[in-house]
Amino acid sequence: MIEVVIPAYNAAPFLHETLASVAAQTRPPALVSVVDDASTDDTAAIADAAAREFSAHIRIQVLRNAGPRGPSAARNTAIRASTAEAIALLDADDLMLPEHLAILSDALAAAPDAVLSFGDTAVFSATEILIPSLLRKSGVWDLPATEIAPGFWELRGDIFVPLLRSGVFGTSACLFRRQPAVDAGLFDESMMHGEDTDLFLRLALAGRVLFSRELISRKREHGDNLSHERNRLAFCHGTARTAMKLASDARLPPTRRTAAQQALPAALNSYLYHASRVSLAAYRRAAALARQVGFGHLALHPRHLLRLVLPQGR
Repeated sequence: MIEVVIPAYNAAPFLHETLASVAAQTRPPALVSVVDDASTDDTAAIADAAAREFSAHIRIQVLRNAGPRGPSAARNTAIRASTAEAIALLDADDLMLPEHLAILSDALAAAPDAVLSFGDTAVFSATEILIPSLLRKSGVWDLPATEIAPGFWELRGDIFVPLLRSGVFGTSACLFRRQPAVDAGLFDESMMHGEDTDLFLRLALAGRVLFSRELISRKREHGDNLSHERNRLAFCHGTARTAMKLASDARLPPTRRTAAQQALPAALNSYLYHASRVSLAAYRRAAALARQVGFGHLALHPRHLLRLVLPQGR
């Protein structure tokens, strides 16, 4: 039993097409929850209309975000109330390809101890395909992996490590078992950026992660994406926070805590780099975070300091 969870804030331009892609699934979900995140446009009305239009194929309910603004609390609102075994995430401006849920549910079925499965994503704009394969771009496609069932793979070694380095798949291209996610604490509602990787890392501690190289979703790029380039600094901040939490978590297995500790300087350096391109105030905040965990010396790197005084932060 699968529930698709769609956080939606002012998603009126895209939501109907997104819901139509769910209705076209070869293996339909038991429920689709659209969580209206205090939208000021027709998001809720469009979701209600789609519920009637697609009623022969899927059941759609519209919820109101019960927590603070943002995708974390919106997703948590639906997941806490869910009775489904598995949750598929879908952003309100993204699209599922028809075999999306069939492929990912078969992946989880291939290993009873698997907690998360994911597939490939193409990134597109109104006029072109921007990235044909996120798995190739992130490098996970080429990492050593073992085929555990036809078409389903598990990375050799620990997926915790590449996940910690950077997100390796699209948020709208995954399926996870609900109870392990609840046990892991669900999404961190204080995070607006990088909250998905933060949860996926905690899920990876609970069981196996499998993936398919099949293209199963399409991520839409437009001016209002939370993942837009202008929010890169916020994502770097989120990644640094996640690495900090894990590096100091005494409950982690020693190898994974060591991996987090080793990844922390790189995460902080990335945060400092992007902060140095934005403003002195942003750099001071990044430097304060680095000092907090004993890496204040990273903020004294000559290139970071020089970048602060160069035109346009170059």
